[in-house]
Amino acid sequence: MATLKDISKATGYSLVSIHRALYHKEGLSDETRQKILDTVKAMGYEVNYMASSLKRKPLHVVFVGKKPRKPFDYHDMLSQGVRDAFHQNQGLNIELKEYYFFGASPVEQEEMQCQILDTLYGLPNLDGVVIMPASTDIKLQFAVQKLISRKIPVVFADDSFEQMDYFCAVQPFNDRIGQTGAEFMSMICPPGKILVALGSPNSKGQSQNFQGFETYLKEHAPRYSCIPVESCDNEEQLVRNLASKIDGQVVGLYTVRESNTPALCKAARLSGRTDLRVIGCDLSKENQAFLEKGILTAILDMDSYRQGYLAMHALQDYLLKGTTPSHKLMTVPVRLVIRSNLDYYKAELPNS
Repeated sequence: MATLKDISKATGYSLVSIHRALYHKEGLSDETRQKILDTVKAMGYEVNYMASSLKRKPLHVVFVGKKPRKPFDYHDMLSQGVRDAFHQNQGLNIELKEYYFFGASPVEQEEMQCQILDTLYGLPNLDGVVIMPASTDIKLQFAVQKLISRKIPVVFADDSFEQMDYFCAVQPFNDRIGQTGAEFMSMICPPGKILVALGSPNSKGQSQNFQGFETYLKEHAPRYSCIPVESCDNEEQLVRNLASKIDGQVVGLYTVRESNTPALCKAARLSGRTDLRVIGCDLSKENQAFLEKGILTAILDMDSYRQGYLAMHALQDYLLKGTTPSHKLMTVPVRLVIRSNLDYYKAELPNS
């Protein structure tokens, strides 16, 4: 097996430089680092990360996410994915802290997350952060950019910012999800109106989902009209808003976020209509129950568990091994769940 001295001799670089390349430390140009890593790979050298972890100081990573409303909802599963990925490397001298934001409105949630990020900015020992953004507004963008200015690798889960030098992001293919929902709805509904419960106006991903849905209907199914319904944090109010718009021409209900799905189901029941087709968002426990009862026709699942898992996995691979993902933006596939295949997806869910 090749040794560090063999690699040093083959490349002409010192042992210090070899060590910097292997552990992604500063002091090397990108060209030099890549030349060393290519030689390492060609010579079959394998790093003993367990032994190396005992020699260095502990690594400190942080997850900043939205406080779950209930067990097994979208945010709870994303957090669990983060923790499960972290635990795979827990013995390698790395520590995880979790911070959660909450609030009665999107503005309050964004404000609390900014406060958390400002606190993290002042920490002396911080090696990496996984962030689930509360919004994509400029204020939160500035708070994140401050961390990046300290050369702290930032990984996003669920959403991301444009024109920002973050490490990588894992999120749903949002506009494709909307297109899938619109295509499926046009296959199972007679022509008519489809009510769409919108998400937060500050969420780029939820806006892209709606745009994909609306655009597909305009381009491929013009006999359907898309009627947006503003979202609100009060579920009872959203139920009333949706129910008041269900007339004889409405054939279906759709939403771009998990927390709106129960309101869609309750509005459909309140209308007394049994012919409405309802497509919900994400495999929360509550939404699974609506699907099993036949109130939901289908669920478009964004696999938040996998998002959290991949985000933390990418960060740890970088910190422990110096490896970077092949793409800065990674997406998880959309999954169309109906009653006949629900058991398959339920079996995939951890601790479900």
